[in-house]
Amino acid sequence: MDSIIIFCAKYLFVAVVLIAAVVWLKAPRSSKLKVAAVIILAGILAVVASRIAAKLYYDPRPFVRDPNLKPLIPHGPDNGFPSDHALFTMTLTAALYFYDRRWAAAAFIVTVIVGVARVLAHIHSSIDIIGAWLIAIAAAAAANYIVSRTAWFSRSNPAEKTASRD
Repeated sequence: MDSIIIFCAKYLFVAVVLIAAVVWLKAPRSSKLKVAAVIILAGILAVVASRIAAKLYYDPRPFVRDPNLKPLIPHGPDNGFPSDHALFTMTLTAALYFYDRRWAAAAFIVTVIVGVARVLAHIHSSIDIIGAWLIAIAAAAAANYIVSRTAWFSRSNPAEKTASRD
């Protein structure tokens, strides 16, 4: 069971990256730049907000708080808040929500598994995961709002209109 927890906690986030790649590849050509812009901007906003949150709130990792707990994954005794893995997976998941809710639902399931595995591996507490998810959702919503209201992304591509008439 430990090896499954370790795999999910360390490596399963890659599945969310693959889901994001599928959404981007399946997006209409006219939407690809917008999808990428929301994901990139959401990532930037999430990282900035998480660094601020980490300065404002300190949550010792479970194995630091309770020396009897042994982490399944070697980790330094630094601030656990917010979880970078949870932040990364939920930022992608929340950004995908605006473009393909079916794939976002699949990414959400993987995101929850990653978060739970990080807690079961004794390297994060639930507040680290939930805090990261809230930051990520806010960052993705803000990114979608900004990109959707940016004139450059609202303009249609005249070359695509010409190509679609042929």
